[in-house]
Amino acid sequence: MLQQMLFNLLLATWQTVYMVFIATVIAIVGGLILGVLLHLSYNKNNLAIRLFNTVVGFIVNVTRSIPYIILLILLYPVTKLIVGTTIGTTASIVPLAIAALPFYARLAESAIAEVDKGLIEAANSMGATKAQIIFKVLLPEAKTLLVDAATLTTIGLIGYSAMAGIVGGGGLGDLTYFQGYNDGNLFLLYGGVILLIILVQLCQSYGKFLTQTKKLISVWVLTGLLAIGSVAQIGYSTYQSAQKTNIITVGYTKSPEQDKIMHLVKQIALDKYGLDVKLISFGDYNLPNRALSDGDIDANVFQHIPFLENQIKQFGYKITSIGKTFIYPMGLFSNSIHSLNAVPVGAKVAIPNDPTNRGRALMILADAGLIKLKPGVTWKANLDDVISNPYKLQIIPLQADQVANNLNSVSLAVINNDFLPKAHLTLKQALFVEPKDSPFANIIVVRDQDQNDPLLHKFVEAYQSPKVEKLAQKLYPDDAAIAAW
Repeated sequence: MLQQMLFNLLLATWQTVYMVFIATVIAIVGGLILGVLLHLSYNKNNLAIRLFNTVVGFIVNVTRSIPYIILLILLYPVTKLIVGTTIGTTASIVPLAIAALPFYARLAESAIAEVDKGLIEAANSMGATKAQIIFKVLLPEAKTLLVDAATLTTIGLIGYSAMAGIVGGGGLGDLTYFQGYNDGNLFLLYGGVILLIILVQLCQSYGKFLTQTKKLISVWVLTGLLAIGSVAQIGYSTYQSAQKTNIITVGYTKSPEQDKIMHLVKQIALDKYGLDVKLISFGDYNLPNRALSDGDIDANVFQHIPFLENQIKQFGYKITSIGKTFIYPMGLFSNSIHSLNAVPVGAKVAIPNDPTNRGRALMILADAGLIKLKPGVTWKANLDDVISNPYKLQIIPLQADQVANNLNSVSLAVINNDFLPKAHLTLKQALFVEPKDSPFANIIVVRDQDQNDPLLHKFVEAYQSPKVEKLAQKLYPDDAAIAAW
């Protein structure tokens, strides 16, 4: 167990270094070029040059203004075009680099602007060309500030890389949050945090060293070593992607219990059917269907039928269900209230914020008699559909994995079953549970064109096995997981 956790920490550390190294190189090279061009084109009389500065400066400012998590999603088409996929560690490099490049460009522009104008005038008086001024005056004189900017950019990228987990990118941020914080694994949580601190301190110390030395031999040696490792990583990933025989890629949303179930299914598929299942975990409910539609994965296991129908209607995905898994009844929980009769006026209620679980949670509140919804509105309900709120409940939508974490801050919470164990709760402790004939059976979804693929149906059979049902009942006690097949 300890060996596996240490391996996971080492692997996550390398994934972070790999993502940050390549993104930093792209950001520094591209940003330096942009920074020089922005500096040279600033406040010029030539209309074309001024227009260039305005347009490029506007693009740089717009890109810098977009929060990274949003940029990550907006850049899906670009990422797909460049690396052929939107998921995985390599795919995470594209948005990282594009986010960091304009940031470094502005820092480089500012650094170059600090160069003594007298030196530039002296170089011009001696007949220096533009290229000579750039490479013999501007860059050498701005070296200290440029290195400081590169250090700051690298440290920023280490922070950005933590969000790679929502697209299965891995890294220390992903490991620390999902397997450390969400799974309650303190070794991985604190181990990941310590390693992130070490990486940042190493970057800061190395940057300071570079500002004080005239020779950059260590930069070329370090870059060479990391480049070799990155090429090996890309080569290995390419080799794995080329191995298509009896291999399928399945996506799911990450939680401690789902990790165990999916890895058992993976083992059964291999042992019984000779099927190699590659698992990709996601940190957001909207991403697995997009990845499936784009062909980045072959199937996903995370959603119920209403969610699938809503996604198909909203995005036009050509995907379909080929098998059911479990019904996970949702419940209404509280750490401060022991009966629905004791709900105070103005109580705060946390519910999941994704479209169908939000509507599902509102249905539970309505079934419990706490609110009334518009007639005929079911899982599509939103806060505007509440027509009666006698308790004046303050309904607060949160990310699904954060509802249980904030149970002590609210009076009531509608919690997805995946997050009950972390809160040390079971369905038996719920003040109210949705009916067992719920339409929210989870399903296995594939692309329409692959619905008859024998490999995918073998996966369904592996999932719908007695061993998986037994494990689910152990992980989700008190009928919190009901086999739906």
